[in-house]
Amino acid sequence: MPARIGPLLALFIAFVVLMASNSWLKGIFGVGEIATDVPFLLTGLTLFAIWKFNRRGGNRGNTLMGSARFGDRKDLRELEGAGDLIIGRSGKSNKLLHYDGPAHLLTMAPTRSGKGVGTIIPNLLLLDRSVICIDPKGENARVTARTRARKGDVWCLDPFGVSGRPAARYNPLAWLDAVSPDLAEDAQTVADALVHDAPGQGGEAHWNEEAKALIAGIILHTVIHEPPALVTLATVRDKLTRDPVRFAALLVDMQASSGARGLIARSANRQLGKSDREAAGVLSSAQRHTHFLDSPRIVDSTSTSDFRFADLKERPATVFLCLPPDRLDTYARWLRLLVAQAVTDMARSPARPDKPVLFLLDEFAALGRLEPVERAMGLMAGYGMQLWPILQDMHQLKATYGERAGTFMSNAGVIQTFGVNDHATADMLSKTIGDTTIEYTTFGSSGPGSVFSSGTYSESSSSHVAARRLATPDEIMRMDSDSLLLLRQGQVPLVVGKIRYYAEREFAGLYDPG
Repeated sequence: MPARIGPLLALFIAFVVLMASNSWLKGIFGVGEIATDVPFLLTGLTLFAIWKFNRRGGNRGNTLMGSARFGDRKDLRELEGAGDLIIGRSGKSNKLLHYDGPAHLLTMAPTRSGKGVGTIIPNLLLLDRSVICIDPKGENARVTARTRARKGDVWCLDPFGVSGRPAARYNPLAWLDAVSPDLAEDAQTVADALVHDAPGQGGEAHWNEEAKALIAGIILHTVIHEPPALVTLATVRDKLTRDPVRFAALLVDMQASSGARGLIARSANRQLGKSDREAAGVLSSAQRHTHFLDSPRIVDSTSTSDFRFADLKERPATVFLCLPPDRLDTYARWLRLLVAQAVTDMARSPARPDKPVLFLLDEFAALGRLEPVERAMGLMAGYGMQLWPILQDMHQLKATYGERAGTFMSNAGVIQTFGVNDHATADMLSKTIGDTTIEYTTFGSSGPGSVFSSGTYSESSSSHVAARRLATPDEIMRMDSDSLLLLRQGQVPLVVGKIRYYAEREFAGLYDPG
């Protein structure tokens, strides 16, 4: 039980302070205002100190059934200083709150709840490090590109022109080195990103795995046997969609290749060794997963490269990956490919920037399961990258990563959430926050009319403690629309203010109309 001072004892202490100070001051100053007024002031201060003592004891002292508590002014003050990642605003001092740790971050908030105006854009406006940002509507680029350009190069990979800015290009095959010992792995990484195993399509697993093998083999053949100008995804798509006679000739040509330490020939042998029906199914699957490469806009966007992702570790720069929301499902493989390539390049680059490259991964669930991203969540900023996936709720994370969803939760130094509107996410957050200890008193009485009455009347009371969720699921779902919840590794949870960049002085003059 926590140490507390009861009301009677508090009054007694206050009375003693009043009388003792009055007597002492009379002995020094005699009868007068000092001897009369100061004791009452000391008495008031004493009662205030007792109240603070009891309040602190109620908040922190009783941990018998649970020690969870929300952070106070002292905890907020720790986030007002060092750090460049903006995670909220203090409701006490009105200062921006920052995170300066090496761990990744995670945001969960439903659509149209303020992720862009409160999390993504504020960081883009103030960060002085490299950023890769998924920008579904091109709004982030429109609002922040001018300010980002002051910090370094800005590239908008925007095949459909939603940002209104000059479009850059990036060829995922341009950096595959024909003599590198990692060539086969690099080709497989590209194939893995192209073949998207959507949740609930477990029956497609065989065809998808075989399609990956075929695509990887054709990528290897393209890298080794085509001139540099034709080492593109468009060439891979062309080879996959040749007529039966020309495709059969391609496989024969691949069989005769000694490139990639025989892996090209093995890929052809694997396809030719199947029955006609199975081979047709594998080819059909490979064609389906690369269908998006028929888009002239995607072909142009992937025809050459204006930059290397690894360059972002050498000097500050910004890459926006823009895709209209209505095309997100159709062209998600393009996004998957770029994110997988960026993460792989970062992990391999030996450069160690002062601040890691930040990946602002909005609409994270649209990427599907990506092994490079899952592996990267276990890596810290020592590898020069920091991931910030942004989701709508826990359902999306579990649907994509299943049991591995815990990897994202356990490796997030900060979990930021607001506008929660589903019980599963609220319950998960409630459990993560933990239990606190509450005290309550029950009263009883006996007297005339009681079965156990002895003819006299008496009252009794008993004190109890019990565990209670510090924040129940319904309380989390009813949070104020101007507030957000921060969960930090090894620290108490915080309820802080949301940011709206367009209404706040720190961002004045930095942004353009969206």
